[in-house]
Amino acid sequence: MERNPVLGHDQEPSSYSKKWLIAGATMIALSVVAYNKQSSNSVKTDLKIGTNGNNQHEKSMSSSSSRSTPNIFLFTCDDMGWNDIGYNSGDLSRATPYMKALAQKGITLSHYYTQPSCTPSRVTMMTGKFAYRNGFQNHELLHNDYTGVPLSNKMMPEHMKELGYATLGFGKWNIGHCNSRYLPSARGFDHFLGYLCPGHGYTDHNCGTASGYRDMIEDWSVDGVHKWSNGADYLGTYDTLIYKEETQKALRRHFSEYGGESAPMFMWLAHHGIHGEYDSDPIPPSELLSKENKKYLKVLRKRLDQSGKHSDDYTKFFKMRMITASVLMSLDNSLKNLVETIEDVGQLSNSIIFVNSDNGADPDYTQGHPGNNFPLRSEKFSYYEGGVRVPAFVYGPGHIPIKSEGSTYHGMMHHVDLLTTFYSLGGGDYGDLDSDVDGMDQWAAIKGDTSSPRTELVLNLPRSKTWKMGEQLTSEGIALRIGNYKLLHNHVNDSWFSSEPGKNFHTGDEMMAAKCQYDFYTISTTSGCVFDSYLFNVLDDPSEKTNLWYDSDYTDLKASMIAHAEHLAAAQLNDYGKIIPEYYERGHGEDDSTYTDAFQAHGDYVVPFDCDVIH
Repeated sequence: MERNPVLGHDQEPSSYSKKWLIAGATMIALSVVAYNKQSSNSVKTDLKIGTNGNNQHEKSMSSSSSRSTPNIFLFTCDDMGWNDIGYNSGDLSRATPYMKALAQKGITLSHYYTQPSCTPSRVTMMTGKFAYRNGFQNHELLHNDYTGVPLSNKMMPEHMKELGYATLGFGKWNIGHCNSRYLPSARGFDHFLGYLCPGHGYTDHNCGTASGYRDMIEDWSVDGVHKWSNGADYLGTYDTLIYKEETQKALRRHFSEYGGESAPMFMWLAHHGIHGEYDSDPIPPSELLSKENKKYLKVLRKRLDQSGKHSDDYTKFFKMRMITASVLMSLDNSLKNLVETIEDVGQLSNSIIFVNSDNGADPDYTQGHPGNNFPLRSEKFSYYEGGVRVPAFVYGPGHIPIKSEGSTYHGMMHHVDLLTTFYSLGGGDYGDLDSDVDGMDQWAAIKGDTSSPRTELVLNLPRSKTWKMGEQLTSEGIALRIGNYKLLHNHVNDSWFSSEPGKNFHTGDEMMAAKCQYDFYTISTTSGCVFDSYLFNVLDDPSEKTNLWYDSDYTDLKASMIAHAEHLAAAQLNDYGKIIPEYYERGHGEDDSTYTDAFQAHGDYVVPFDCDVIH
């Protein structure tokens, strides 16, 4: 294939909302009011719980007509946990100094939620819809999958393009590649450079789930024609460095040619770091680390040497955690480069930079350098807070009022809210979006002009529309937050993973994902893999240590939340939840030469292999 030449207020509830508002919203609102205990004084919150039964599915819009259309940059880190970013971290507080400084000049989001792994999180970001709507609740897309986000879903870059934005993507895609119609350029990006697997080698670009195949692709669209080529030209270069340099070139080229008025830019920079599971060569090159970074790494090494004798497990963990620190530093410097380049081209005062993680961290140091979510419970792949509540902040000196700089937004927010928020910032009326879009415009609330519009998160539902409480569930369950309360039904038990010695430190084989042997649609229960149901007040108990499920004082609240989950399952607008697993099973045949023939024909790179698309 040829090489890419281009781098270059409130409204009526949606039709979906009306299906359940009459049946269940009043009951839910009354229950939450009745059971919402006084929040602890140490936790500031802007959440308005249960005061408006319609609030969850109403969409509060902020006017963007009074300001010029901003450039929007979404900077996503892979598997960066609560305890990894400097302003939260207890063990790596100086690994991300630029993020910390930028957050202090912007607005930190303290209740930002995701899905528990890479593919579901990216699906929700790009579609504005909760994962259950497309059957991606627990599906991690692999190199040989026959699945992709159904084509009936219009994605974020398509919407932004319609508003006049130039759209560029870099980094991890992981939401469909078996057919070229699933590739980024066919879903709205003018240009994309990145990879398709869940992870790959940082320098050799070997797909972590497909030994022998490399994973880097360049994909672009010119005048509606979509083209792609393998990323062999980038082989041997650390991928964070690739994205750092290529984003800089793209920014300078674009604003030199167009300025910022006729063609504002939307960019998704979805970094590989700090993903560590089976990914080779994670230590970044020296040029991605500053002098201060290198000094801090010496401090960390000295800390281990001076802290006395530790177990072999902890010593190994600590050494792997130092690799995590260096990867975090490379991301921090990439963000610094991005912001400084935006400033150099004269666009900083008209740009909004949104920084988030795709999901919680993987604390297992036996398969790669570990992230950490402490004091939040559990890990990536779970619906505990450690799996789905992540660091996030927004920076925009020309769009965030001075009074809000350095503040914290305590309202509930999810990946699905990015599409609607960005679309509104770009001048669109998101009431024009698909009726089953779950996102809300959060911008006015983030700035402190209004209260939070979101009171509910639908993180996971069974795939059956006819499911009722009491029916046997195997590999699926419920994860639902309403107001202060989060309900987990049929969820595996898991612990807390501290990064400090002597504080409930755990080895990898004790973790949920290892004990229960997930393969995303089936779970093999082994010794120590225990399923249970949980109810937590995550505002007063963010570490999820007190299970209220069996407390009789919460019987009515629990029943109303379960009934609401039943309503939501019954109101699904499509059958994708059943279709995706069927395609999933097709995609893992050992003797299937369809994809291997395609990979081999393109230099042993992971590429499209002409699967049937899901519409």
